[in-house]
Amino acid sequence: MRKVLLVLFCLVTLSVYLARVATIFRAQSLADSTQGENRITDLDRAIRIAPDDAEFPNLLGLRLSASHQESNPENGRALDNLRKAVALNPNRAHYWLDLASLYQVMHDVKQEHQAVESALNAEPENPEIMQEAAELLLSGNPDRAFPLFKQALEKNPEAGATIIPVCWTQTRDTNLILSRVIPANPELQLAFLRLLAEQRDSESAAAVWQFIVAARKPFPSQLSFFYFDYLLKEQDAAGFDRGWHDLAGLAPEIRAYLPNENQIVNASFEQPLLNSGFDWRHEPAEHIAAGLDERVAHSGGHSLSLSYDGSPAYDAGWMQFVPVEASADYDFSAWIKSENVTTSSGPRIVLVDAFSGASLLLTDDVLDTHPWHEIKGTLRVPAETQLLAVKIVRAPANTRIRGRVWIDDLSLTKRRK
Repeated sequence: MRKVLLVLFCLVTLSVYLARVATIFRAQSLADSTQGENRITDLDRAIRIAPDDAEFPNLLGLRLSASHQESNPENGRALDNLRKAVALNPNRAHYWLDLASLYQVMHDVKQEHQAVESALNAEPENPEIMQEAAELLLSGNPDRAFPLFKQALEKNPEAGATIIPVCWTQTRDTNLILSRVIPANPELQLAFLRLLAEQRDSESAAAVWQFIVAARKPFPSQLSFFYFDYLLKEQDAAGFDRGWHDLAGLAPEIRAYLPNENQIVNASFEQPLLNSGFDWRHEPAEHIAAGLDERVAHSGGHSLSLSYDGSPAYDAGWMQFVPVEASADYDFSAWIKSENVTTSSGPRIVLVDAFSGASLLLTDDVLDTHPWHEIKGTLRVPAETQLLAVKIVRAPANTRIRGRVWIDDLSLTKRRK
């Protein structure tokens, strides 16, 4: 008898469960099946079919309040449904936030803030809820919103892509965002810096960079390289130089890329290439195979190798920015080796103003086959020049060229008076 009763109990329980599933499925089908005005009708039917399910009054409330206007005649009915949803399931934070959004449209600040706090209490560890709550509060209660944004970022740093632009648009206050919104996370601070660079707000960007430097928290140096590209685009040679020295103070691996008596860094191509800052920058060039050669070197273990395939070619794609003192005299030298260079116009090294492009020194071209030999030149830096660019070019470049060239041990030193 006990076994029979147990079986009957299980069957009844299963029948109730299946009936419940069927009811929810039918109600959900109605809610999902239509658009426009018919959707409101079907959501009403879904509520009647499953009166204890909070999802359907919430959906109906959202639908009725979709215009987001205070004068919407359906706001009252929408409010009733959203309140019903939170009554049925007060542990679902999104229901409270949907209710808070409608209160905001209706300018009921007190009820809006209470609904927001209820959402935070329902899911206190959810960073998504923290962010949405903070966005609702930002315009009316920023003192409550900023700590919520900060907590959301601490739990989910990826949210910085949306939180930081929202806060910046609302406040335009770098100190506030750095102190009250962004946690002590250099990568998030750099994301803020990138936003300012993209908006070309140099003054604010400089303030954020100085904050990052002053905090002295380590981060992968390459994450900041975009800032130096930005400073170059803005033709801020002094900021570029100062910022690179700042970075070297934070990242010991950058110190090897600081100019010293020889203004050209990584002059023998022995250090890993950064493709940023004061190090060599390189990009592919048509008809030239370029790279570091570990078998041929004037000194050390590497040289720069350029192999020309027989077509016309101009810029080899290798360049370095070099800080210089205006109106000063400099001596330049480099060691070059060539093999079967056939052309009427061989490769040359040129030093130009980094921003105007004005040529300040152009070496003789390299032809034929020659062992390692030193090429030299002198230049006076114009009064308006602060930054040079060292390049490898052909001038003129409209003729064909075939052969291979190696370059090593470049030097640019200020001439002593």
